[in-house]
Amino acid sequence: MNGINHFIFAISLCLFFLDLSVFNLAYVTIFSLIFGVLIDLDHKINKKAPWYRKRTWVQEPLGFVFIGLPLAYLLSLIDKNLFILVSIPYLSHIFLDYLCIFETYPLAPFSKIKKEEGFGIFIPDDLFIKSKNSKKWSERVKNKKIRRISENYFTIFNLILFTLVLLSK
Repeated sequence: MNGINHFIFAISLCLFFLDLSVFNLAYVTIFSLIFGVLIDLDHKINKKAPWYRKRTWVQEPLGFVFIGLPLAYLLSLIDKNLFILVSIPYLSHIFLDYLCIFETYPLAPFSKIKKEEGFGIFIPDDLFIKSKNSKKWSERVKNKKIRRISENYFTIFNLILFTLVLLSK
């Protein structure tokens, strides 16, 4: 998923669980950016992997168990809302990635069991300007005859969810 979808989805989910205030909105924005979007920086570190498999174990469920949960718990000792602000964006990132067609390794780093490429709903895509990565995915799914939909359709759902959460507050 692209960063816009990760960001909006994480904000929507966090706001669903927290009261709407300027203070909370600022925190939700910061934590959604860090744990919902910037977690993808591991792609830059994983230089040996092919372009279509840049995710590391940090973005897998066990990454959340070993990094996200302990960090969320420790920060919750300062403020209970910090548990939500760390765990919800982190989990939403993993969830959205699992909806995409690329390979994932649910038990990484301990096992090579994987969700095969092509199993998922969405093809990774960019919302406005097609990046080199988006173009490569488009070509890859065409060559492999993978029939799924662009993640940009999820963006519509995402914006509706965000609007509904704001209206409910």
